Amino acid sequence: MIKYFFYTFVGLCFITISLSFTDFSSNKGLTSSIDSVSLEEVLIKLGDSPLLHQMKDFDEEKAKMGEDIIRDGFTKRNGKKSKRISKFFVCTDCHNLTREFDDLSSESPEKRLEYAKSHSIPFLQGSTFFGIYNRTKFYNGDYKKKYGELVDGARDSLDNAIQLCAEYCSSGRPMLDWELEAVKHYFKKNELLMKDLNLSEDLLERINQYQNATDSEKKELIGQIKKRYRQFYSATFLPTMDRDKRKYGEGGDAENGKAIYNKSCLHCHAYKRATNLSLDNGKLSGRMFVKNLENYSDKSLYQIIRWGTYAKTGRKQYMPLYTKEKMSDEQINDLVAYIKQISKK
Repeated sequence: MIKYFFYTFVGLCFITISLSFTDFSSNKGLTSSIDSVSLEEVLIKLGDSPLLHQMKDFDEEKAKMGEDIIRDGFTKRNGKKSKRISKFFVCTDCHNLTREFDDLSSESPEKRLEYAKSHSIPFLQGSTFFGIYNRTKFYNGDYKKKYGELVDGARDSLDNAIQLCAEYCSSGRPMLDWELEAVKHYFKKNELLMKDLNLSEDLLERINQYQNATDSEKKELIGQIKKRYRQFYSATFLPTMDRDKRKYGEGGDAENGKAIYNKSCLHCHAYKRATNLSLDNGKLSGRMFVKNLENYSDKSLYQIIRWGTYAKTGRKQYMPLYTKEKMSDEQINDLVAYIKQISKK
């Protein structure tokens, strides 16, 4: 009897160890198995350090509340409606929830616009929330110029980045602990999977057989994976373009400009959805902009796109700026070309 229990125990231990070190493919074939594995799980098995905001447990109910907060600014908890985070903005005013690039390593504004056009999504100032769980840096680059020391604690912390956005970017209040937790569960739900990276079959197979790799080979695989997605997005603030450098729409692609106008400007300004200024595709909106193109004011496209406006007493709704990575000078010229076109209707 003792031998029976001993061998049973040894057998169970062997099975447990075998399961914990099995490859990603199991018996289902390479692509069908590893594609659905989370990026985080793969990186950790290869020996990468866990994310500072790593979540080992996931709660679908919390994720649903998080999505409500992101989309609507509030949710229901214990049958009661929660207090709005901001009276003025919701997260989706500035951030998409879906991917914005075919190639997740890109931050090209031209490629981002092409993806927005082909997938019918807005073209916004903020980086998408898709894959934000897998990022390690936030409020990068020149955001220090706008928020000063406030970004110091947010650059390496997803929690602090969320709170900075809630209180300052959205002119709202800090999230309560349970609200913050809910939003993070939503981010966890929408973390990157291996299939999102469009890896080659050869690389997938090497990753799938990680057990047989040396430490140096695992390190190299981690590097190969991390080249396929953005761990952070750059942010370069540009000055208002000098008058003598402005093309005022000459040579611009008006069709491209129309897409930018509809997916950027009208996302917030149509029917005063998130602002006090109402815009449409009519000639009055076009003429207002054309009249102010040469100015250095918040009615000039050249000024407002690069500087935005600040929240202030009596006008909490403000316009966030577009960094170089979110809208290029060429795209601004395309936008001006379209504005001139509708002003002549």
